[in-house]
Amino acid sequence: MTEREHAVVLGASMAGLLAARVLSDSFARVTLVERDDLSVQGDRRGVPQGRHVHALLARGKRIFEELFPGITEELLADGAVDCRSLTEMRMTIAGHTLSRSDDGYSLLQASRPFLEWRVRNRVRDLANVTVVDRCSAVGLTVDAAGARVTGVLVEPEDAPPREFPADLVVGCLGRHGPTDDWLAGLGYRRPDEEGVRIDMMYASRYVRLPHGSVGGDKEIVVANQEPARGLALFAVEDGMHILTLIGYGNDHPPTNSEDWWRFASSVAPPDVREALLDAVPLGEISTYRYLANRRRRYERLTRFPEGLLVFGDAVCSFSPAFGQGMTVSALQALRLREVLAAGDHDLARRYFRAAASAIDDAWAITKLFDLAMPHVDTAGQVPSRALGALTRVGMAVGARDATVGRQIARIAGLLDRPTAALRPSLLGHGVTALAGVGVDHLRALRNTTPRSGEFAEFDPTPHGPARGFHRLAVRSVVHDTADSVVVEFDIPERLRERYVFAAGQHIVVRGLRHGQPIRRSYSLCDAATSGRVRIAVKAQPDGAFSGFAVRELTAGTLLHVSEPTGTFGTRPARDRPRDHVAVAAGSGITPVISLVATILGVEPESRVVLHYGSRDRDRIMLARQVDDLLTRFPERLRVTHHLSGRAVAPDGRTWGEYRHGRIDPAEVAKYEADQWFLCGPKELVAETALALRDRGIDRSRIETELFETHIPEVTPVSTDTGTSTVTLTGYGADLDVEVPRTALILDAALRRREDLPYSCLGGSCGTCLATVESGRVRMEPDPLLAITSDEIDRGLVLACRARPVSDEVTLRFGR
Repeated sequence: MTEREHAVVLGASMAGLLAARVLSDSFARVTLVERDDLSVQGDRRGVPQGRHVHALLARGKRIFEELFPGITEELLADGAVDCRSLTEMRMTIAGHTLSRSDDGYSLLQASRPFLEWRVRNRVRDLANVTVVDRCSAVGLTVDAAGARVTGVLVEPEDAPPREFPADLVVGCLGRHGPTDDWLAGLGYRRPDEEGVRIDMMYASRYVRLPHGSVGGDKEIVVANQEPARGLALFAVEDGMHILTLIGYGNDHPPTNSEDWWRFASSVAPPDVREALLDAVPLGEISTYRYLANRRRRYERLTRFPEGLLVFGDAVCSFSPAFGQGMTVSALQALRLREVLAAGDHDLARRYFRAAASAIDDAWAITKLFDLAMPHVDTAGQVPSRALGALTRVGMAVGARDATVGRQIARIAGLLDRPTAALRPSLLGHGVTALAGVGVDHLRALRNTTPRSGEFAEFDPTPHGPARGFHRLAVRSVVHDTADSVVVEFDIPERLRERYVFAAGQHIVVRGLRHGQPIRRSYSLCDAATSGRVRIAVKAQPDGAFSGFAVRELTAGTLLHVSEPTGTFGTRPARDRPRDHVAVAAGSGITPVISLVATILGVEPESRVVLHYGSRDRDRIMLARQVDDLLTRFPERLRVTHHLSGRAVAPDGRTWGEYRHGRIDPAEVAKYEADQWFLCGPKELVAETALALRDRGIDRSRIETELFETHIPEVTPVSTDTGTSTVTLTGYGADLDVEVPRTALILDAALRRREDLPYSCLGGSCGTCLATVESGRVRMEPDPLLAITSDEIDRGLVLACRARPVSDEVTLRFGR
């Protein structure tokens, strides 16, 4: 090549942009051809990995600054994140976190579209570079002998095919690009390939974390080997983070939101797990599957056409877990510049050999760690497997010794070669730290040996965030009876409006039991005007949260608590007197006492009769509150305690009337009242409601709530084996789900998304109340449901009790 007139670069990936930049110094004209539309910043088809974590390693950052002077300052000014190595980053591999210390250099973090757009603009600004987008490369042109590539055939999106003559064509079309097929069609042998099949999948999401979370770290990388799972949390522009989950083999990260958070929780360090609970998702989950590392050995070919080079991922594509791709492309760019400066003779051979030397270290690192994964087939790779074990030891030493940790970080950042770990001075640090590693290992074995019968019944930290839930500190825990407590929450000022409640409403506490998500609902037990948010919790047999609350819960514990919800209750009538009768048993007193206190406080002429069933005087929940209300409102409140055990009134209390035995539904139904409140076991509520209906009391005057949280056994009303497309709206992002006609809508939806509004799953709390926007559904009749037949006729349903009837159904949560 005697005159360098025109070079064509195929593909405007980061590799293509770097190649165009280097070629602009050696050619009069450079044309960059790209299939995608490059007119706006954003994700594009040609970069399927673009929505996942990206970083310029320390070496790559330096090369970019060399090729594009001032770009670091420009990127930072526009919002990119400068991450100081080992002071603002955390690297944990195989359970070992590198010792924290200042390593003297930084990484650059931003989303791929953000970074690529600004680098592309720099390339566009080069006077001799032309970017042609929406134009696909479809083949090479060659001379008559087939020995030299003379240009490229392209197919614009909105014009006839054309040829770009070129003195040099550089293919940057990625690991799946057609360059090798074109060469084979011209009679050239394909390069040998080597690699490791790892079957990795990414599942990523943009999130916004609470300010100051995760200790201010800007990059957190976790790579576990047993199980083979990983996590990368990178701070990027606009105050966002990208959270990428990594799974291998048969353990790919899920794509539905609830299971995705659960997978994250299984990998995340404790502080990251806590931060994710308050994370705000900023988009949908994106996935990218990567089956194998692949390296094409072009440098070993004995015959290759002149006028053609291959660059970037098309030469070597790495496991994305180590973030080496852009930096290795930058290293190839430097090698290309060096060989161009040395002349045109034997250009391809010299370039491929130089590129191979730039790739070797990064390839060795990624291959080393991938072969250490338990699911990877290591047949014929025994030495590498042994080195993988040695690497785990090195990470353990790096966790104890800052000098070793800094060296490992420099190797990972491609600043130093892997052989730097073998320097005599560093080996001395390693020997000293290695003894400590053994001690730590023995301590870990001792401290993690399970004790007989020990297990975590309730874990107050769930897998991930849920709409309508907030992390609240427990202000106080007061023992009420021997098996119950009153728990008060500390409501921060920013959430006060969200925790204003109506009498009779409840909150939901969410967490984990044996690693599985659970929700437990508890009614608020104060007047709606009290300004306090308190619940009363009674220990239940095999109760997860209730046992935890009574035996272990203390002030300061953080719990994930829903905003108040539920339909049990009444609207206050301040302008007219009313008579109310309430029937409660056991923990059913909790919403009832809230209703009684509210009514007496805001309806100055209204009266309340309360029939309250307990086993004996020592098990009367909220007895002090009942006594206080009797003292304050002696003329307007009448309380009858029904003690099924010993009928002895506590000394010194204004008890009013008390009886021995259970509440008689027929007797209490004789009262004349404007409104009835029934809460307790299903048998008591059902029999009392039936007695009232027998008296002719309209259903609209009877409010019921059951203290049962299991899913009721309901016989399907249809033998239709078809399915319906159900769309749920009004609570976060719309959800489309296929629901069998015999299935309950909420049951099917919760398999896709756990953060939907629900509590009891039995139809008594009303949390899942929804409006039928379109289509038809069916609900089995039940007088104890949280909605009336009139409300059902007006198009309201309970998603937990509704089945689809029509082919398409749309429900909007709320009235």
